[in-house]
Amino acid sequence: MKKKLAALITAPILALSMAACSSGGSSDDGGVDVNRVRVVLGSSSTTADTYQNAHAFTENVSKALDVNMKADAIGANKAFQALDKAKPDGSTIMFFHDMSYLSVKYGSQPEKFGLDNWTVGPVVSLNPGAAFLAKHDAPYDDLVEAAKWLKDNESETLTFAVEAGGTSELSLDAFYLWVADTYGDDVAERIKVFATGSDEEKNQALWSGNVDIIYGSIGGNEQYTKDDVEDKVKEKFLAITASDRVEGFDIPTFEEQGIEVDGEPFTFDKEFFVLMPKDVEDSFSTALDDATAEAVDTDAYVDELSKNHFQTDYVPIDESTQYIEEKRDRLESIIDQAPEFDELAS
Repeated sequence: MKKKLAALITAPILALSMAACSSGGSSDDGGVDVNRVRVVLGSSSTTADTYQNAHAFTENVSKALDVNMKADAIGANKAFQALDKAKPDGSTIMFFHDMSYLSVKYGSQPEKFGLDNWTVGPVVSLNPGAAFLAKHDAPYDDLVEAAKWLKDNESETLTFAVEAGGTSELSLDAFYLWVADTYGDDVAERIKVFATGSDEEKNQALWSGNVDIIYGSIGGNEQYTKDDVEDKVKEKFLAITASDRVEGFDIPTFEEQGIEVDGEPFTFDKEFFVLMPKDVEDSFSTALDDATAEAVDTDAYVDELSKNHFQTDYVPIDESTQYIEEKRDRLESIIDQAPEFDELAS
């Protein structure tokens, strides 16, 4: 799976090719000048997990590729538009996670931005800490207890702060379907949503009492779960969606809690990967993949990710399309069964 030898050969060749080119043009022998690669992000935040994973990617892969790569946090709409207009030379690529295709399924992005219209590059990392949280004094300590509390308190609702059309809505959909299957539609229908975007907005919604549960992450919310945090902002983890627990944290997974959809445990690993123009030049995509294979195996890349409890998760470009499409198809079946976001709006 790793391609270190190819990376060592390709990067110097690419560097020589770039040196022979004028900015934005091609050399006489057909080499493409990509001495700068703009990496547009599907998130506009420079503190959340997309930027943190992208920074690790650009810092380490740029060294292996021997080009200047710059992460540009412009948000999903602008990022897709930039990729749609990008040249095939690799001078603009996109870095995002599973929301890139979920947002199309949910209808928050147009069909023309679907996976079929891009070249899926390597999968590079994952955030295993995607989680649901509540205030520290909530009358439940995990999602199963929250569902039982909702069943036993017929006049109450559970309001979740999630972002429409993304990974948070998907995870809520899975929980909703499990509650409906376990306790009936009358209980599930008292699950509501409060539409929010950034992690900061979700936290504020929880602290102000507008919601009961928020979608966050270990990396972003751990600071609010410590013993010395003020009660008014103190939080607790209820569950993570990943396949496995995160080392060092006593947070159960959905699967451990028995949360299932269609008789199968619900697991969702939030993975980060590259998207490139459909007609991207093979020389660039191959060089990028080789450089990624080299970079993800270095201590520098692993150490930078681990600071925020992220992990390397390399799937090479010759396997990534099938890998992501199969994951998309599995998750889309959950979306098809769940209520529309507007139906759950409180």
